[in-house]
Amino acid sequence: MVRTLNREKIMNSQETDLSQFANSYFWQQFHLGHYEKIDSISYFLSAAYSENPNHLETVNHLGWVHVWALSERQKLTSIPPNIIDHGTLSLKYFGESFQMNPHDPRVLAFLADLKMTVGSISDDDDLVREGYFNGKKSIRQWPEFNYFSIGYVFSALAYDSWQFKKGLAWQWKTLDECYCDKFDRENPDLSPYLVLEQSDENLKSKRACWNSWIAPHNVEGYYLNMGDMLVKSGDWKKGIQVYNLAKQVPQYDTWPFKDVLDVRISSAKENVMNFRKNIENGAKIELKNAMLVNTSIACMACHQMGQRDLDYYQDASFDWNKFKIEKNLYGIH
Repeated sequence: MVRTLNREKIMNSQETDLSQFANSYFWQQFHLGHYEKIDSISYFLSAAYSENPNHLETVNHLGWVHVWALSERQKLTSIPPNIIDHGTLSLKYFGESFQMNPHDPRVLAFLADLKMTVGSISDDDDLVREGYFNGKKSIRQWPEFNYFSIGYVFSALAYDSWQFKKGLAWQWKTLDECYCDKFDRENPDLSPYLVLEQSDENLKSKRACWNSWIAPHNVEGYYLNMGDMLVKSGDWKKGIQVYNLAKQVPQYDTWPFKDVLDVRISSAKENVMNFRKNIENGAKIELKNAMLVNTSIACMACHQMGQRDLDYYQDASFDWNKFKIEKNLYGIH
């Protein structure tokens, strides 16, 4: 079941100067990792929403900006109690997005994640359960994207919980789905699969498996998180192997967080216990010894662009036909 707030909400894709500016501004600041601009991003998106509350792109980006505010709260000097309001607002907007376009499996996954998050905060077991089953449905619709999307939320849970164990198993399943092969768990190696990135059939359903304008370091961030989950599970040696897969990614040299990965590799054994520690509400934590999902780069590990990334996507040689498919965020199936 998917709860809705307004069953009559109908998508309207008509753009205005304001909506074009607000949504472009979102992507510009998001790709630059400008967390301090969240208030201004929200301001312009909210103005566009007031002008047309049924504009799907605006509604989605309102959902995203609030989940970004909540997810990377460690960037704040101190974390206020009302940070949780961003979760409630994100849930509202992704709920509206799903009403307007129930066929986007990414939005269903985001909605599922927010239900589980807000349900946990508010001690609403029914909402958590509903989110979980929404998440399972989203995985069936697009496993390459949503095994990760739902499993990432589970990475914050206790290492011996069934949810965490399932989330870790889903990371391996993601690789099986992405590479159309049983990925070698004993000797992980990305190199045999890199050629798949260029194949036409991977442009749509498999695009979650590679880097793109939307997530320029999607793959590096994926292996950073998966390595964290393996370390937290106690298998720190396998965690190091998976961390090192990020270095095989062609875009690795432009990734802004290579130093974070190096510290993870050198600290893997001691991080088994660090990653298992409970984090009190509002507590400040260090990036080097906390799970990615709990850190100040929880979103940016995949989405932030370095200068060379910015130059690449502005370059005349960039494949704009592929870009148009990537930027067609709604209705890819």
